[in-house]
Amino acid sequence: MASLLGTERYTIDKKGRVAIPVQLRRALNAEARDTFVVVPGADGSLDLYPKDEWPRHEEWLRELGKGHPRVRKFLRMLLASAAELVLDDQGRVVLPAALMKSAALERDGVALIFGAMDHIEVWDPARFESETFGGEQPETLRDLAKDYWK
Repeated sequence: MASLLGTERYTIDKKGRVAIPVQLRRALNAEARDTFVVVPGADGSLDLYPKDEWPRHEEWLRELGKGHPRVRKFLRMLLASAAELVLDDQGRVVLPAALMKSAALERDGVALIFGAMDHIEVWDPARFESETFGGEQPETLRDLAKDYWK
């Protein structure tokens, strides 16, 4: 299991390519073979799961069940836009145009690449700041951390 940590800002080039930071690439297991499955993230990011981590996430999706119409709709939305990405020789992946649009990412723009333990999140920096820090009071965050570390 990979342990993907760290945050970097990288430019997305005119072809929609963005580099995956070297510290994150080094953390990949050999089984991942420089391949990711990308899906839309829950909060407006793109989530890149290393090939060896995707089966665990896929199993979680299977456990959601398909009986409820909202679950089926969610699974269709998520899986219809899923794609496999492979690192090129320069450590870059090509982000699908439709997913870039859904995450407010732009060609010739900047992406925040965030290691989120078992996957990598690719964010528009302004959206990341808004989703991560906008509206939350520091006291609330401290309370959450205090409850977590009990």
